[in-house]
Amino acid sequence: MQPLPDGFHLRQDRNSLIVARTDLLAGVDDLRLTERGAIRRLMASGERGESGRGATAIVRWPGGGPSLVVRRLLHGGLLGRWLGDRFLRPTRPISELILTADLASKGVPVLAPALAIGERRMGTWRLAYATVEAPDSVDALRWLEAAPPRSRVNRAATALGLAVRQFHDAGGFHADLHIKNLMLEPVDDRFRAVVIDLDRARIVLGMTPEERMSQLMRIFRSLVKRDLVEAVGAQGCARFLTAYCGDDRALRRAMWRRVDAELRNIAIHRLAYRSPAAPTARTATGA
Repeated sequence: MQPLPDGFHLRQDRNSLIVARTDLLAGVDDLRLTERGAIRRLMASGERGESGRGATAIVRWPGGGPSLVVRRLLHGGLLGRWLGDRFLRPTRPISELILTADLASKGVPVLAPALAIGERRMGTWRLAYATVEAPDSVDALRWLEAAPPRSRVNRAATALGLAVRQFHDAGGFHADLHIKNLMLEPVDDRFRAVVIDLDRARIVLGMTPEERMSQLMRIFRSLVKRDLVEAVGAQGCARFLTAYCGDDRALRRAMWRRVDAELRNIAIHRLAYRSPAAPTARTATGA
């Protein structure tokens, strides 16, 4: 296992493995997280959080600690049907915790990691991961579905573009970068954006323009899938890309060369989405 970040502590026995922030260790004991059924009890003790591939719960930590967003880990794709929440090793949430802590130490806008839990049962592991709750934030999907004014959308798009650029510049490569894995927090008349759900994310130093554009187009594809392209609008898309590229015209040109190939990929995905036709690249970005 990789070395733990400063301020985190490992507790491990035959049937449990927990990595927790040092100030949360007393709560680990209070909640009996080393005992059988720990993840089920922890999830049941909190308020139901956002839905997604894995259920989440918002848990108020004992002893006046912070509220944590706890997420059960589930397999996706074809494996999900057969394996569900059963894993062969307990390392996956620990890897997410270590990577998130590393990015946070570099000033990347991510949620503060708090806890990784592994519970062994009949030879396999049930896993969960927790971050410190950002109570004033909302995921960008829900925010867009509330039909905010165009001026607010444009400011949010700028914040999101800046956050994703910081994430990529630090080497962050997201395994599932879509609109729901970006969060927005209003700050006066602007926004702070955060990249979330770094399960299976990795560090890719020297990310190419093609790799960067592929990541950005996953966000755009998620807008197409949910019929939210018009909610963002051509100006919102342009604001996002301008914020992402900044003054680096060479990066923008190199990324732009990838757009048509990415839109062809979206056209294939649309067969499953049953959503209106995706706009052209130039319409979508306002170019």
